[in-house]
Amino acid sequence: MIKTLVSIEVDLAASRAIRFASQLNYFIPMEIQPVYVKEAPPRELSIGSGWARHHWEQEIVQQGKAEIMEMISSEWEFSPTLKEPRVVCGDREWELLRIIETERFDVFVDGERFEWTPANLCRKLRSKLLQRFPGIIGIVRVLRKIEELLVLCTEAKGVQPLVQSLALLWNGSSLPVSLAIPHGAPDDLAQEAARAKEVLAQAGCQVSLHADFPYYPEPPAPGFLRKYGLVALALKRDLKKDSPELDWLSRVKTPLLITLY
Repeated sequence: MIKTLVSIEVDLAASRAIRFASQLNYFIPMEIQPVYVKEAPPRELSIGSGWARHHWEQEIVQQGKAEIMEMISSEWEFSPTLKEPRVVCGDREWELLRIIETERFDVFVDGERFEWTPANLCRKLRSKLLQRFPGIIGIVRVLRKIEELLVLCTEAKGVQPLVQSLALLWNGSSLPVSLAIPHGAPDDLAQEAARAKEVLAQAGCQVSLHADFPYYPEPPAPGFLRKYGLVALALKRDLKKDSPELDWLSRVKTPLLITLY
């Protein structure tokens, strides 16, 4: 069973993240675990240790449960496999890091709360949390009807780690997969994409390969969104905010699945 961790807060971005995970669950049976990290006000952090601090933390968690249950109760209608949210008190990144380092999750999903720019995407992907996450990262700015998964191959070295992750995630899925390489791609990239097609086909995916993909590195044309509702690609862990991939992604109004290598 695919295990998906969804970071949530009391906002619209969390609702989008949950509904996106539920969309994936339609094509890929998965267990969806939402986690809400209730951050305490800074002035409260000066409280002492022992029983008093433990009692105070329990109160913060109970407040968090009341807040998040009011929001998430409406999502069960769209997400029947959604587990009861886990609520913890502390620093968001630290607490989520502790979870992913002690439990196995295949996918991490987060709703984007900031302006969709190359700099913000770079800052997010270079966070300690996402740098350490071993699986696929889902970033949701908007929701789209998902009719096909676009797997964009931009670097030969990134194709293998991306496709290995997708072969596990998309094994036997009914959602068609389009592998795409841009116009003028070098021979090694084309060869890696051809091998990737074989790997995905062996995993039971409905996969096709498109050379001279017209939407990259050019900005996506209006018709792009009518065909693809989800984009996956691999990015280097030390990516720069001026990378062509991030510039292109900042123009794409679809959810993303990203593998860091």
